[in-house]
Amino acid sequence: MSAQALASSQQYRFAFDIGGTFTDLVLLGTDGTIFTSKVLTGAPDVVMPIRLGLLALLKEHGLTLSQVTDVVVGATTAVTNLVIERKGAVTGLITTEGFRDVIEIARELRYDLYDLTAPGPDAIVPRALRAEVRERVDAAGQVVIAMQDQEVEQVVNQLRAAGVRAIAVCFLHSFTNPAHEQRVKAIAQRIAPELSISLSSEVLGEIREYERTVATVLNACVMPMVGSYLGAIEDGLRAVGLNATLHIMQSNGGVISRELGERMPIRMLESGPAAGALGAAHSARVSKTPNVMAFDMGGTTAKACLISNGRPSITTEFEAARQQRFKKGSGLPVRLPTIDLIEIGAGGGSIAHVDTTGLLKVGPQSAGSSPGPACYGLGGTRPTVTDAALVLGYLDPQGTLSGAVSLRLDLAEQAIEEHVARPLGLSIVEAANGIHRIVCEHMAVAAKIHAVENGRDIRRYTLLAFGGAGPIHAREVARRSGCSDLVVPANAGVFSAFGLLVAPMKMDMVRTRYARLSEMDWPAIDALLQGMEDSLSQELASAGVTRDLIAFRRSADMRYVGQGFEVETELPAQLLQAEQSTIEASFAEAYAARFGGKLVGQRVEAVNWRVEASANAALNADVRSSQAPADQPAQAERSRQVFFPDIEGYVQTPVLSLEQLRAAQRYEGPALVEQPGSTVVIGPGDVFTLDAHGNLRITLGARQGRAA
Repeated sequence: MSAQALASSQQYRFAFDIGGTFTDLVLLGTDGTIFTSKVLTGAPDVVMPIRLGLLALLKEHGLTLSQVTDVVVGATTAVTNLVIERKGAVTGLITTEGFRDVIEIARELRYDLYDLTAPGPDAIVPRALRAEVRERVDAAGQVVIAMQDQEVEQVVNQLRAAGVRAIAVCFLHSFTNPAHEQRVKAIAQRIAPELSISLSSEVLGEIREYERTVATVLNACVMPMVGSYLGAIEDGLRAVGLNATLHIMQSNGGVISRELGERMPIRMLESGPAAGALGAAHSARVSKTPNVMAFDMGGTTAKACLISNGRPSITTEFEAARQQRFKKGSGLPVRLPTIDLIEIGAGGGSIAHVDTTGLLKVGPQSAGSSPGPACYGLGGTRPTVTDAALVLGYLDPQGTLSGAVSLRLDLAEQAIEEHVARPLGLSIVEAANGIHRIVCEHMAVAAKIHAVENGRDIRRYTLLAFGGAGPIHAREVARRSGCSDLVVPANAGVFSAFGLLVAPMKMDMVRTRYARLSEMDWPAIDALLQGMEDSLSQELASAGVTRDLIAFRRSADMRYVGQGFEVETELPAQLLQAEQSTIEASFAEAYAARFGGKLVGQRVEAVNWRVEASANAALNADVRSSQAPADQPAQAERSRQVFFPDIEGYVQTPVLSLEQLRAAQRYEGPALVEQPGSTVVIGPGDVFTLDAHGNLRITLGARQGRAA
């Protein structure tokens, strides 16, 4: 078969990641070949950039729509933006009589003990739209007060008349017996079918009324928008001839069907960043680098995730829409399993400014994609992190950014001079270096704190950098955090979109059944877990996954008797055949890994029981570069002046393309290595190689000691 015939027979999986500034596109062939593109996100019309970008990508590489498989995987910041900006639908809350104000009372914990006026998270639903129903189910699931359908009808009609488009239902102990919530849903769908209904027993089936109510309300308020949003994307792809079935990335690192995404949009809060963490975990396993700190820096934010033994950390302590961006406890708790990502800093579009005290600050305001950084020439006049990178030489002043916009050095210098250099009495270069150093220092400190909070020493981890701005800042972040090794994967600029194609189909479920292990009814617990597995199998079956392809993972949230918070502990698959001492030992190990020690002679209790069901993505080949390997050692055809903070000056630095490098060849910095969508900064004294999987592996040189 000829090369042309072989190429035309290849099938490609398509994925897109809609970010705040860019939308990343990836085509992954059955032979492992990858083609990528990056286009500016179009806020008014989310579909247009995806459609035009896909068609341009196919044309560039001589492919046709018939070669693209009908399963398309996407990630989006839409849910996050709706929650942060409070642009969800007007939502009503129906709850048990006497519990109307739980969502406003919240918790007694304060994120700032010394600020008595610090505002807490808002109640999301105004009191006038919170309704009570006389009903009660006890902790064992027994009905104490029966619910009256007539009262429910009256409440639903009142909320509809008040203008709500969605209703959240959160009854006491519904995680044990959901019958009352299910009846409310049936009644509401009968008398007000236009309303979206969200049940706490479906969204988050566990104790703690405030957290469960918050998750249910957030799910309800974004349901109407997300449903039409996902439908518009799928219809838009079909309009160009791609018979698309859309799958969506969740916060837990798994993919779900569009239909389930419409019912449970709260699971998409960390959609895009979670995809990047999945890609990082895949690269860590393939390159046999078990422990990495994934560092994702895009146009709006920078995030980090610890990956230990090839698996990203999972948390149920995620917060949305924080009042104080970096202060835990100032946001809305969403206790759904989420890739443990921490926002550690600004993105490439974050705006630098001098505050009222005369200090240089970066972010949190972002220029986004419109008008964008000053150097884009699209109307932006404020200096950003990207403008500083251009002035310092990390970006090509004669080039384009991912082919989407031409860069203007003169506009970047003008913005920095006017808004930073002149007010502070600095040169343009000093101001640009200040912006760069502040961003990197903040990210390094946050990454170290995140590692310590999880019982890890970041100095023993390899920094794996991706995102459009990640490889530019990775060296300085690694240098300041104490990491000596750095990995930049192939296609780092669109890495989150790549992560979508290696992510498994995944669903999870939680149910509360509280008991001490010594008093546990293990057959009843095994039956509970089996029922959860059956429910998850049915959900995945709706997305075309048969049960024989599903792997189940059981776990429980356990604690020592008397404690107020739990540690997730993995359970044996054959629960009834396991010894209680084995389960207690597993808990003690998980507890020690988190807190550095364990208690002796203390009884253990379980609170929540969890099941995760997953089916791995089917990849038929190892991922490989779409470019032919270089026949000769790399010879730089270009160079430019690049500023390095550790030597506090410019160095004439060779500029290489990734395709020029030979695998296993040892190279020395300084160098700039250009990839599609990103540029890797390698400093003086650093050593780097290209491994067999297309990853750049960099060892920082002697100058990488403690940063000034």
